[in-house]
Amino acid sequence: MPHDRGTLNDARRMVTIGEQLSAKDVADLAIGHAVVHVDLPRVHERLGRARAVVETALASGMPTYGLNRGLGPLRNSEVPLDLMGDFQRFVIVSHAAAIGTPLTRAEGRATLLARLNTLAAGGSGASVALFDGLLDLLTHDVIPVIPAQGSVGAADLSQMAAIGLVLLGEGRAWLPGEDRVVPGAEALAAAGLRPLVLGAKDGLALVGSNALSVASAALTHRRTELIAQRADLVAALTIEALDANLSPFDEVALAARPHPGQLESGARVRAALAGGDLAEGRVYPGSVQDPISIRTVPQVHGALVDELRVLDEMIRIELSCAPDNPYLDVDRGVFISNGNFSITGLAVGFDSVRVALAHVAMLSERRVAQLVRELRHSVTLAEQIQSTISTTGYVTPVILAQTASALVAQVKHAATPVSLTGTTVGDGVEDHASMAYPAVRVTDDILDVVERLFAVEALLAATIIDAGQRRAPRALGAPVARLAATITEITKHNDVTSDVVSWVTEALRRERRGDDHSEMRAPAVPEPHAIHDQEVARHDQLH
Repeated sequence: MPHDRGTLNDARRMVTIGEQLSAKDVADLAIGHAVVHVDLPRVHERLGRARAVVETALASGMPTYGLNRGLGPLRNSEVPLDLMGDFQRFVIVSHAAAIGTPLTRAEGRATLLARLNTLAAGGSGASVALFDGLLDLLTHDVIPVIPAQGSVGAADLSQMAAIGLVLLGEGRAWLPGEDRVVPGAEALAAAGLRPLVLGAKDGLALVGSNALSVASAALTHRRTELIAQRADLVAALTIEALDANLSPFDEVALAARPHPGQLESGARVRAALAGGDLAEGRVYPGSVQDPISIRTVPQVHGALVDELRVLDEMIRIELSCAPDNPYLDVDRGVFISNGNFSITGLAVGFDSVRVALAHVAMLSERRVAQLVRELRHSVTLAEQIQSTISTTGYVTPVILAQTASALVAQVKHAATPVSLTGTTVGDGVEDHASMAYPAVRVTDDILDVVERLFAVEALLAATIIDAGQRRAPRALGAPVARLAATITEITKHNDVTSDVVSWVTEALRRERRGDDHSEMRAPAVPEPHAIHDQEVARHDQLH
């Protein structure tokens, strides 16, 4: 019977548009663990005041970027008043250049939330109709199909235009409640919505936003944060398997150099081992001092935690600011040209996170090598041969060290900075780009590899723990005991390593969030093709 111990059973909470949002808020809304709320009268009043400035600027004829003047290289070209409505559609259609595999609905929901929250600040000059139109898409789950490629992190122009097309009754969107992509007009009609008529400035207010980059940053940050927590759990499995010395995790020793990340990492490892014979001193460690890949877990894992903490604050600001260019200062009644569309801080932040991830992965790969060595040396060749004949379940391959080496090579390669790769576009006017969106996507992609690496380490550690328990049973820390038992059970029902690793990844996720392992569902197959499988995979990555 399903239990209510873990967070899978948490009631949906409320996320309020117009207030400060966090990466977790965005992730929860994206995967359906939160519902959106907005104080419409308050937001409408704020947008109305800003809109009055837009109308005044139009009437005065004052040259204003994106209002009565063109965009980018056409910034000095006048937009005739009689073409103002057509200009809004022109902005959307002429920027709809995104290509590639569609992003999941989770990214789509997150992007809508991110843009709604910054529009609510009133600094864009967007119309009430645009705000309400985007809100309708989100609340009716009419999620535009957003291609994965096109942004250089200086406003997600082409991908935000994909959202604009759906508002106009064009483009493509997911049919509400179904795993089916249909024309935008059909999706709107199914939800009882009509195409939107955009007002002056609305085109730029929609496409001139980094909402996709920021939303993707929030989701990837949340996922990385959860993986960092699982890294400590996996390390604890290895520590138990190898009878490692626990002195490097001593609370007093770590507090002598009190970086928050290493304190947090050390505490998680101690909690995973607590109550076991090794932690209680009833089993002696195998060495006075272990290899650095064990000794420096708190320091190296903590470096990743500290990078994520800095990035978290940056994301909070991006989610809750007024980043438009030009920025509408309602109090002074003026548009101010600026560079707030540049999110170089996010790009550099994710580049730094990937470097920290690479160090964490390097430690994991070295611990895998130690586990393989232990597995080889603790069982004779004759016994290993006999096990392949007599064992009815899965035999853990000793060459998983090679697999881990291949995985860590990918992670280290991905640590190359993406933020330095931008080129000049816009006829030379746009001569710098943050490359924030590509930096985020590379980070999210490499997290798949990191999760597989951790699963390989956990599988090897559990195999050694199981063999030790059969020889001489001893008490283990509760999380370690649960995981080791679950992984051993997994190997009894699967005989293909790729399947075993997928199941172990799911077990690590469940243990981190406190869910019952007996309720594990089959993990989504790698590189899912069905839209439903993509949604399940994305949900599990973020939860």
